Amino acid sequence: MIRRTIALRVITSGLLCILLGLADAQVSGRKATTKQSDVVLFEQAQTALIRSNFADARTLLTNLIDSYPDSAYVASAKFFIADSWYSEHEFKQAELEYRDFITFFPNRPEVAEAQSRLKSIHRNTSF
Repeated sequence: MIRRTIALRVITSGLLCILLGLADAQVSGRKATTKQSDVVLFEQAQTALIRSNFADARTLLTNLIDSYPDSAYVASAKFFIADSWYSEHEFKQAELEYRDFITFFPNRPEVAEAQSRLKSIHRNTSF
């Protein structure tokens, strides 16, 4: 009788642990879908840029920067925001974004490209 009671408690405890684990996994799954990860946002933005959906890309990249300020993708996101403006020939906005990028990320390899684009903007808009 005692063995049966102990066995029943062990089984009940095991089932309870499994059920709690499943409930936690469902809650975690919901959290993951409501707030996209920085990787997902960056990949979606890259797809939007490839498809020339520049406004969508900027929205995704801005969301990434705001939601994940410590992400390894923040510098690239800032650079691609500038590039998206440049691609749309919105040179004033592109210039502001490139300057921000250079200010906040002066040691990134993309700085040379940002400076080159700034020179191009000045050549093309100065008459």
